[in-house]
Amino acid sequence: MERNEIYVDRNLWDLQKGEESTVKNFNDSALACKLLTIGIVPKARIAMIRKSPFGGAVCIRLGGTYIAIRKSEALCILVD
Repeated sequence: MERNEIYVDRNLWDLQKGEESTVKNFNDSALACKLLTIGIVPKARIAMIRKSPFGGAVCIRLGGTYIAIRKSEALCILVD
């Protein structure tokens, strides 16, 4: 990394429709417990399927499963 580069963590909400990434970590420990129980775990491949028209939720693909989560939950999932 060069000296002038600024590294900013991306979250799931930053992904575009059809973009795929890997889960790195969570930035909210309270929501992390819920996300872990539904299968969103670090190092898992995750894909943005679509965002709702008014920005309230997103549909993601995790393995072969499609899951809808709230925007607040997507914001706390850090991705590569």
